[in-house]
Amino acid sequence: MKIRCECGGIIVDQTDSLPYKGHLISDQDWFDFLDAIDRAIEKSGPTDKDKERAAMSIRRLAVHLTKLIYQCTNCGRLYVTNEEEELETFQNLKPFEGKSILASDSGKNQN
Repeated sequence: MKIRCECGGIIVDQTDSLPYKGHLISDQDWFDFLDAIDRAIEKSGPTDKDKERAAMSIRRLAVHLTKLIYQCTNCGRLYVTNEEEELETFQNLKPFEGKSILASDSGKNQN
């Protein structure tokens, strides 16, 4: 997918571990998500098939609960998917200093 930013920049989503892409979970869903992870760990069963089934259920839930968020690397605008999977735009009032707010804090998987 390619998103043309209002500033003219292009946001490209064609691979994993992008420093300008994130996944947003509502605070209203956050603890339900954590509880589902706990249940999957505690009750997944002893076999590899049981563990795989539990992991896949968490992945499906994560996809269902998250909205995608992108940041333009040129101007810093944020694009967030809404319920209709359309993009809504948000812009900081301060000048963009070139640092992605979506980049990894742990330093892993950075491009």
